[in-house]
Amino acid sequence: MGGPGVIDGKEHPETDNYLPCKFVINGITYSSVENYFQCAKTTNEQDREKILNSGPGDLCQLAGQMIQLRSDWKSIKVDEMYKGNLAKFQQNEDLRKPLLESGAGSIHFTESTPFWNHWNDLIMQRIRAELRQNGEEDAHCATEIRQAMEKYAQENK
Repeated sequence: MGGPGVIDGKEHPETDNYLPCKFVINGITYSSVENYFQCAKTTNEQDREKILNSGPGDLCQLAGQMIQLRSDWKSIKVDEMYKGNLAKFQQNEDLRKPLLESGAGSIHFTESTPFWNHWNDLIMQRIRAELRQNGEEDAHCATEIRQAMEKYAQENK
């Protein structure tokens, strides 16, 4: 359930978690944020390898549905989505540039579940603010969203 976010009425494909793009976390190369996210669901190396090799989109999500979830998944899943997106934008200037130039408005997602539409919006706003670092407004936005993410993690332990 991927799909681009909409900022000021315009779709921003760089915000799509299924968008094929390469980035590295802990020495492992992922093919999309969704690929990273699905791999993060498990501590079983064989399952992780299966997901890693499944590609960037729907097949990756399907592979992630066939595994045993790690016991702490509910409390860490929002942070894992943040980590994958942060790495994507830090390591891909062609994706980072349009996000940083997109203004300060909300980023609306509509093609996923209500839970992920909400959190993907906040995650993208946080990353945009952290990477742009454009004064007090960005600092406040990033801090507020980080605190909401920490609260979610605590409430779901």
